[in-house]
Amino acid sequence: MLGHDAIAQALVDQGVDTVFGVLGDANLFIGDCLMRVHDVHYIAATHEASAVMMAQGFARATGRLGVATVTHGPGLTNAMTALIEGVRSNTPMVLVAGDTPTLDLHHLQNIPQRALVEATGSAFHPVRGPQTIATDVAAAMRRAMTERRPVVLNIPLEFEWEEVDYVAAPLARPLDLAVDADLAALDVALGIVASAARPLVLAGRGAVASGAHDALVALAERLGAPLCTSLLGSSYFAGEPCNLGVFGTLSTPIGAEVIMQADCVISFGAALNRYTTHEGTLLHGKRVVQVDLDPHRLGSTVPVDAAVVGDARRVAETMTAMLEAVDHRPSGFRSAELADRIAQWVPDAFDDKSTTSSVDPRRAVLELDRILPADRTVVIDAGRFMLDALTLPVPEPLALVTTHAFGSIGLGMASSIGAAVGVPQRPAVFLVGDGGFMMGGLNELHTAVHNELDVIVVLFNDGSYGAEHVQLVNKQMDTSSSLHHWPDFTTVAGALGAEAVAVRCVDDFGQAEKAVVQRAPGRPVFIEIAVDPDVSSRIPR
Repeated sequence: MLGHDAIAQALVDQGVDTVFGVLGDANLFIGDCLMRVHDVHYIAATHEASAVMMAQGFARATGRLGVATVTHGPGLTNAMTALIEGVRSNTPMVLVAGDTPTLDLHHLQNIPQRALVEATGSAFHPVRGPQTIATDVAAAMRRAMTERRPVVLNIPLEFEWEEVDYVAAPLARPLDLAVDADLAALDVALGIVASAARPLVLAGRGAVASGAHDALVALAERLGAPLCTSLLGSSYFAGEPCNLGVFGTLSTPIGAEVIMQADCVISFGAALNRYTTHEGTLLHGKRVVQVDLDPHRLGSTVPVDAAVVGDARRVAETMTAMLEAVDHRPSGFRSAELADRIAQWVPDAFDDKSTTSSVDPRRAVLELDRILPADRTVVIDAGRFMLDALTLPVPEPLALVTTHAFGSIGLGMASSIGAAVGVPQRPAVFLVGDGGFMMGGLNELHTAVHNELDVIVVLFNDGSYGAEHVQLVNKQMDTSSSLHHWPDFTTVAGALGAEAVAVRCVDDFGQAEKAVVQRAPGRPVFIEIAVDPDVSSRIPR
């Protein structure tokens, strides 16, 4: 077979059944073979960054490897921002990228692709030659799964037209990094944990990936510790009696109160970034034990008192066994009284600033929670609106997909498409601001319509770049540079084929609810919510 057929065959042999991409000279025949010969589910994006973000949304929502493909030169440069997002969110994916012919130094689209890829933090994995295609594809996939970052599989165009004696490579599997902890490090950590009077157990997405739920619950019970999660671990401990919810900027009042009282935080698979720790202030006066598979993360964002390299589940099980062996008695920090307070807590009343022409974003999120299906995947773009949007509940951690790791707006629409493709039994609810939607949402709404996906787009339209607007307001400067006169989004979305509803006041949510409940199979819903740019619930003035 020819090289491009071998690439397609190798991907299929490795279990790839879904690919997102934009076709060009250097990947056209790979994509054609995937679709025509192998019946792979191929989603055509309108922009290369979107193709990469679709693969990331697929990976984040499913826990599987995402796969995308782009052509050489501008096809790859268009994907740079999305690749950085994937690196910083530790998303395992393979980007199959064609390259210009090796000997054609004057090709119009010739660029140093290795240098560009490595500058993003992604791994560059070249196909060494036509006869190594199968093993190179397998190795790239193994790297992506093991290193939990994007890997760019780079294929010079001339390899695609050479004859290949194809032999399938063994199925790629991630290396087993679920190692047991070093006993000396574990002994130091246990000394801190066992002596704590008010300990907390904190789980991040790394704990979710290791399947550590039961082990962490057992450890918390042995320690007498309440449970909490990072944002990306949202709902991991749902139903547990002493679950404080999110630890950090988005903590509930009860959660924040208990966190401030704690004297020890035992973190499993959480990065302890500035948002989780509220710029480090939530860890003041506390001893911190951090457990993570990646030694480079330990103590990288905040000082820690004990660092343990190891798999969250295994370390938690070992800690519990060692505590049981010495008959360690639980602290009184976890109590029936605390469980009752958590169970009876209702969100605080707020000064609802909704009007006849706009909706307070806090009220909007409450209304959305009421009208949207409870079993949903929630995808959230970046922007000022997101601090309210992130309070929308999700059924389990993988049902929350964020695109905030690089601080770029406009990446979320594509991620919602990947999530909808990967988890079709749940609607993908995509929350976005007007600036982000114009930057990278409008074009891919067409893709969602064309592919008949169960996507519900919720647009918070304040007619501005909101984060910049509030800075100008705070400095008492002219805000006109932050304001925009966008097209009528509801009309445009309807023209693209979505069921479109405009929400100008709270009463209009009745029409939005009707559109959601009665949505036709395969027809995305678009809900535009009018928001006042001067109403901001979570950014201080």
